[in-house]
Amino acid sequence: MPQTPMSPTEVRSVFGRNLRQLCDDGPPVTAICQQIGINRTQFNRYLAGEAFPRPDILAKICAHFGVDARILLEPLDDLRSALPDRFLMEMRDKLLIGKSRPVDQNVLPDAMYRFWRKSFMFQGKIVTNVALVKTRDEVTLFKGFEENILAQQENPNARRFPRLAYFGLVRQHLDGVSVYCQDRQNQSNINFFEFGLEGNMRFYPGFSLLVRRRIDGMNRMTAAVLERLPKEPALWRNIVRQETMHDISYAPPIVQRALHRIPDGL
Repeated sequence: MPQTPMSPTEVRSVFGRNLRQLCDDGPPVTAICQQIGINRTQFNRYLAGEAFPRPDILAKICAHFGVDARILLEPLDDLRSALPDRFLMEMRDKLLIGKSRPVDQNVLPDAMYRFWRKSFMFQGKIVTNVALVKTRDEVTLFKGFEENILAQQENPNARRFPRLAYFGLVRQHLDGVSVYCQDRQNQSNINFFEFGLEGNMRFYPGFSLLVRRRIDGMNRMTAAVLERLPKEPALWRNIVRQETMHDISYAPPIVQRALHRIPDGL
C-alpha cells in the first residue's frame, strides 16, 4: 500500500520537532541564528512548526547541523539510526582487517562478571564492579557499572552516589579477548584478558588502559581481572550494593596476585 502523503501541517510539525532537537544542548538560539545567518524571528517560526524555510535557507540549516533535507519528513532519531557512522566505518576498514571471529562461548561464556582492577586515581586502592557479557547476533557486548568516585569526593555526605554506565565490544584473539569500552562522557578504555588464571578458568587476568592525557599522580594503565560469577542474582545485587573502592586485601588472594603482576605506570 502506498503511503499517504503528509500534509503541510504535518511536515511543518516534523521539521519543527527535528529543529528543536538539533538545537538542544547546543549554544543559544540567538548564537545559532548568527552562525547560520538566519533571522531570529523567522527561525522561531520554524521551531514552532509554523513555517517552511526557503530552499536556500534549508540548505544553510542542513549544512550547519550536518543533516540533509529529510529533516522535513522523517523524525531525527530515525535518520540518525539509518545513517552509517563514517568514523566507525573507517575504523572498521582500516583497523579491523579481516572478519572478526565470534567469541567462543566455551572460553568466555555469556554471563555476569566481576571486574577487578587497581584504581587509576588512588594509589594502593582497587576498584571492583559488575559487568554483563552478552552475545547478540554473533557480536559480544560488554556493559558495566562503576561508582562515580568524583561525585563521592564532591559530596562525601551523600547516602548514594551515581554509577557511571559504560558499554563496549568484546573481540576474540588467539590468546585472549580484548574489550573496547566507552562511557556516556566519551571516556574510553581498552582492556585485554587472557584465558584462565593459575589454572582456574573462572578468572581472566589482563590489563586496562585508559585513553586520556597524562596527569601527575594518576595512572593510565593498570592490572585487571575478570571473574565469572555464578548464576545467583542475589550475589550480583549484593556486589552492586557494596562500595566500589577497597584496599587490595579485599580481593581474593588469586586476584591479588594477578593485580601485582603489572606495575602501575603510564
